[in-house]
Amino acid sequence: MKNKLLYSILLLAVIAILPACNEWLNDHSKSQVPETEQFKTVEGFQQALIGCYIGMTDNMLYGKNLSWYLIEAMGQQYSIAGTSAAAAYRASVYEFAHSQMVGNIEGIWAKSYNVITGVNNVLKFIETNKSVLDNINYSVIKGELLAIRAYCHFDLMRLFGYGDLASRPQMRTRLAIPYSTGVSKDMPAQLSHEAILALIIADLKESLELLEQDPITGNYDASYYENVNLDGFFNRRSERFNYYAVKALLARVYMWEGSAASKNLALEAALDVIDNGVYTWATDGTAENDPTMSSEHLIGLNVSRVQERLLGYFMSSPSNTDYLALVINVGRHNLVYEVDAGYLDFRRTRMLETNAGSTPLSYTPKKYLSAAQQVTARSVNFPLIRIPEMYYIVAECYATSATPDRAAAVQYLNDVRRNRAIYTDLVAADLNTEQVVAEIMKEYMKEFLCEGVMFYYYKRLGMIDIPGYASSMDDSKYVLPYPDIEIQSGRVQ
Repeated sequence: MKNKLLYSILLLAVIAILPACNEWLNDHSKSQVPETEQFKTVEGFQQALIGCYIGMTDNMLYGKNLSWYLIEAMGQQYSIAGTSAAAAYRASVYEFAHSQMVGNIEGIWAKSYNVITGVNNVLKFIETNKSVLDNINYSVIKGELLAIRAYCHFDLMRLFGYGDLASRPQMRTRLAIPYSTGVSKDMPAQLSHEAILALIIADLKESLELLEQDPITGNYDASYYENVNLDGFFNRRSERFNYYAVKALLARVYMWEGSAASKNLALEAALDVIDNGVYTWATDGTAENDPTMSSEHLIGLNVSRVQERLLGYFMSSPSNTDYLALVINVGRHNLVYEVDAGYLDFRRTRMLETNAGSTPLSYTPKKYLSAAQQVTARSVNFPLIRIPEMYYIVAECYATSATPDRAAAVQYLNDVRRNRAIYTDLVAADLNTEQVVAEIMKEYMKEFLCEGVMFYYYKRLGMIDIPGYASSMDDSKYVLPYPDIEIQSGRVQ
């Protein structure tokens, strides 16, 4: 009952912790977030934390734009009607100044800093009211908050900053986004990519130290948590930033930095998650009714009102006048999923619906709503990081090191492929390093449809030619422009 009460008042928690965030974002002259009664109990801190996660599920963020919608259109994951007035079409051709895109770009910026400001507010009170909390709640709640702050800043930098840092070291010192660590009427300073990455890594390292208390680590017997887990707050750890999710995020951040030293650290972190993380591979059978493969989530967000969010976008056999519809054309389908090879890859057979009668033939992704869920689902776990990414990071690190180990790289690719019902192994002896890297990219494309991964992958590597886009990519397409208010406030990009 206590657990139900906790979750029934989470929206109130959002209101409590974020009363002035929009005002900071929309008018940088407003006052600080006021003091509140929220943080006088353990439950108040727990509610505030969950409120931050709820903020991340906003349509401007991971409930839509940064999971299956705009970011996927920018990654050329869909075929979108050229006459469409939908924002996804404008995103797919990188018309960022179009009216359909301006509001979304401003919303991504504003909502991200809205969540960050809420996190910072809780972090302020977690120190001033520390006596309210036992050691376990203090450590886990603070560890998760730091991870949320790092995650949101990282994606803001990946969107509004520059990519390909590994081969363009001069970009490391170029100014990017502000890194907000407090709640103030004053604007945070705009920092370089290098400084932002250092702050993200510092937050994640501190988070890991705190999350040594996380039940998922197995560092302590279950009895250690009995007196603090009466309401189930420490259950379902894959729906929040747990220890291994933070380590996986750290691997992702190191890969973005891209130096040889950072890639070694990414390799170390990813291997640790693979060897010790808590996950279970999905199967052909489980994927049919759980197409997000939630057992593989290192962290996923519980997103409500899924049917409402997806309405008009993912349709059974859309017509040519369904301009919102997001589909995959037959050419891309056959290329990405290597249909000619005869693979019964269940990422294709279970997660795509053939649009009968469509001309030309197309397929609708059904990752967030299986056939059964379309009628009954009210919420779905949207993945932020899944375990296959760690295998791909390991494969890339082995393949592109100073002394490439193609055999090790291919082994990790084959591990994922076998768990997708592809039993024809890649053979390292038949592949050079460039070909191994190409196989890694193909696996990314198969694996992360609707998850907002591919655009960042291409940008990280500075790819000029990306699958599905006829023109060349450059910074004008890879870098989202700052909202006008930020330019007017003196930001430079």
